[in-house]
Amino acid sequence: MTDLDRVRRWFDSGRLVRPSADVINFVDLVRALAHLTGAEDMETGPGVKELCRKIGHAENYIFVLVDGLGVDLLQKLPEKAFLRTHMIGQIQSVFLSTTAAALSALATGQWPCTHGVPGWWTYLEESDISVITLPFKERTTERPLEEFGISMEDLFPMHSIWPRLKYDTLSVLPAEIVGSTYSRYALGETASTGYVNLSGAIQTVLERILYASRSSFLYLYLPQLDDLMHEKGTNHRDVRKFLITLSKTLGSLIEVLPKQTRIVISADHGMINVPDEHQFTISESDPLRPHLRCPPTGEPAVPIFHVCEGHEETFAAEFTSRFGDHFALLIPEEIERLHLLGPGPLSQVMKRRLGTFVGIPPHPATFRIQTYRGRSSSHIGRHGGLSKAEMYIPLILA
Repeated sequence: MTDLDRVRRWFDSGRLVRPSADVINFVDLVRALAHLTGAEDMETGPGVKELCRKIGHAENYIFVLVDGLGVDLLQKLPEKAFLRTHMIGQIQSVFLSTTAAALSALATGQWPCTHGVPGWWTYLEESDISVITLPFKERTTERPLEEFGISMEDLFPMHSIWPRLKYDTLSVLPAEIVGSTYSRYALGETASTGYVNLSGAIQTVLERILYASRSSFLYLYLPQLDDLMHEKGTNHRDVRKFLITLSKTLGSLIEVLPKQTRIVISADHGMINVPDEHQFTISESDPLRPHLRCPPTGEPAVPIFHVCEGHEETFAAEFTSRFGDHFALLIPEEIERLHLLGPGPLSQVMKRRLGTFVGIPPHPATFRIQTYRGRSSSHIGRHGGLSKAEMYIPLILA
């Protein structure tokens, strides 16, 4: 049985979620919000039209993106909690189910196959450099990419759709990322402001809506849950505590918003715990390393392997003999055939960035190379893969 056959079997059995443009998904949500706030020439397929009907016309929109909020996490809340009672359904995340791919879809209104941003790490073949995507840094030294002559357009080739929104737009972000290279790119240089805690973020949103002089679209990005679950896992008591606080806070916000304001809450991806025995880390001196041009990119949960020319068969055989129970290796053409990154063909940029092989895990697992200068990672919670916990995100309306 080929690895492609194995992956198909995992989809057919329901073990993994197969991404599909035929079910309502995160890209549909992005396009619906853009259409409702006045962006012209947006693609509006059946999913977009259905979401536009469900969300409806409003004078003001608030889009809250809770990083890492998978549908299953809502079960940790009391039955009458705001986030549970106002969830109208679930939608699919994009694949790779990770912040870099999802936020780039939010920026461009395009699937990952088109926008070309695969995950936390990206290998730029044309520059022979491996980068940390969102922080816009070289991977091992963490120096700004500008020092290597790499521009914003080199890493993020598609334009942001945010300047096309007709509503008065403000993004409310953690203070430490306001004005960052990626934030400026994703928001198309539209207005943004920072916050230092949840209460401050909510106060900023409320004041902006109450004193708005014209129709407004506010985007609130909340990464706290994702940070917490990476460190402590999804089942830690602090996760439930934060979810309860978040639900109460957003519920209280609804009570004081003007009537012509619609709030839409969703996520970029979900999260899953990876047991220690399925977290595989090899050293730079491992026999697999000489086959690779750089450490795996993408995500630890979905490693992308850039194999040296002529080493493809040897690498695949050696990797499969050691890790084949935990990862299937697909080539970019097979990823494209399965439409895992979206319904269209892979852009030339994405095809290059998918390297030689993409590792697909049938169960929670991670693979990484610990570089000599790179920092170790002891994350319990992970995402990027195709499990239900990672791929299904809520759609909450109020």
